Amino acid sequence: MPSRYRLAEHPDFTETLSREDLAVLVERGSLGRGEICEDVESGRSHTVGELTQGRVGSSAGGSRIGRPAYVEIRADGVRSEELEEDEGEEDGDEEEEDGFLYTSSGERILYHGNPSWLSYSKALFLAVLLAVSGALAVPFGLRYAALGFLCSSSVVLCVGIARFSRDYFVTEDRVEVLWGLIGRSSKEVRIRDIRSIDVREGWITGLLGLGSVDFSSSANAGIEVAFDHVRKAHRIKELVRRLQRLDDGDDD
Repeated sequence: MPSRYRLAEHPDFTETLSREDLAVLVERGSLGRGEICEDVESGRSHTVGELTQGRVGSSAGGSRIGRPAYVEIRADGVRSEELEEDEGEEDGDEEEEDGFLYTSSGERILYHGNPSWLSYSKALFLAVLLAVSGALAVPFGLRYAALGFLCSSSVVLCVGIARFSRDYFVTEDRVEVLWGLIGRSSKEVRIRDIRSIDVREGWITGLLGLGSVDFSSSANAGIEVAFDHVRKAHRIKELVRRLQRLDDGDDD
């Protein structure tokens, strides 16, 4: 008779489960491979990953599980990684829980970005010129070449520091900008208080896919929070508008 297992820390699963049942739950995303289950007969504890290794949940067509498949629903209707920058998406006060990123206060992060590298095009162009100058200076001595490459690396380092010292967040409750290295300052506005959202794109930055998003609240006539030089600016605007409709209860 096949062994049966019990998930003691999951009150939703009151019945014992077979290995096929566990494989189905893992495939659906309802159960992690690191979860602990107990063999009903022997009382030994195992991880779900040990019991489902080499098994495919879809092959267990006869297994019966009284729990629906896990479905991730986001307010913007798109995958979160489509809105995130390609680099630098981790922040010190974020925690990863069940595959989601959360702030230290427990708010789910729907967007986290930084100013795009392309917004520092002049500085990066200078770094390229310095690197080329260093390569051309090799015949005149290694010290000149090393000086050129050192200056080029310094410019790139300064650009990286400037970029990663500014973070933009959109959570389920607010939009926020943080800036600074040692002392971090922040400015935020609640989603429900946002009165207008303006997107600015220049003819050059627009061709590069960059734009700025300005958020204004009903309590202030000026711009309260600005996401400068970000990618997919209109997608960020649509994300916040969808969150507002959800807050008003008008979204489908």
